Amino acid sequence: MEYIQLTKRENQVMDILWKENHEMSANEIAQTTEGLSIYTVSQVLQHLLSIGYVKVSGIGKNKKSIARLYSPCISESEYISSFIKKETFEELTLHFIQNNDDLESIIKLEKLIEQKKKELNQKV
Repeated sequence: MEYIQLTKRENQVMDILWKENHEMSANEIAQTTEGLSIYTVSQVLQHLLSIGYVKVSGIGKNKKSIARLYSPCISESEYISSFIKKETFEELTLHFIQNNDDLESIIKLEKLIEQKKKELNQKV
């Protein structure tokens, strides 16, 4: 899927949703970061809704009002990887492997590669 590049404000809102990893109201998002008013956050969320980057995932209540709760429809890695060429992916993967001293993450990567090889062999 091709993704539209986010503006600075859109990226700020998405970063908050990705980092917090739970559904949030516009007010909660605005309170999480300085420099974003509730008005700006609401406008950004409306645009992110229209392009399919976020969804209304529920209704919440804060003090006296009812608010929509938003969650991302795409992961941060999906978004970032959509702008990276295949060759760059390969270079990043090689760099990760060559410069990683964490045996656990290497084993995890190895298992993912084996699983993907099995999937691809079944398709052939």
